Amino acid sequence: MWPSMLFFVYLCSFQQAEAKPRCGGIFTAARGTLQTPGFPGPFPTPIHCEWVIDAQYLLTKNTTIVIYLTELFVFEGLKFTEYQVYDEGFHFNGRDLLVVNETNVIGAKTVETHQSYLVISLKLTTLDGTHLRVLDHFLNVFGFNVTYEIKEGAARTDVCNMMDCGFNGICYDHFT
Repeated sequence: MWPSMLFFVYLCSFQQAEAKPRCGGIFTAARGTLQTPGFPGPFPTPIHCEWVIDAQYLLTKNTTIVIYLTELFVFEGLKFTEYQVYDEGFHFNGRDLLVVNETNVIGAKTVETHQSYLVISLKLTTLDGTHLRVLDHFLNVFGFNVTYEIKEGAARTDVCNMMDCGFNGICYDHFT
């Protein structure tokens, strides 16, 4: 009886671990796309993810990490923080660049830093009341789909966000 009970408990815990969304990670490429699990669909909550853009090996005197907020629909639990050092268990010289809220979510187009690391942190306990475009299961969009680049100089000015697209379509950044 005990061996079969232990096997059942093991099987249940294995299935629970499988259901957890894969999100976040460390990104060292010069450009890329970051998104919430299953974007534009809903994702399981509670969720806590960190996307770390690591530019320490691409740094020059005038290097900038730029996030283009092309499709940003979440306005709670999301923040962008720069760090001089960001290692497992050790974070140095952190400063919040943008803490997304109902007011600034529609106006922000970019986040940029000259530090070595930019960390995007998403921490939500529920999807209820945390997104811009959710209305009775009609045209629902959850989370975000953003692009980043590590480049010389400042951010490009030819960028768009959901406001530029009128919330009607997909806003692409064709350069990253």
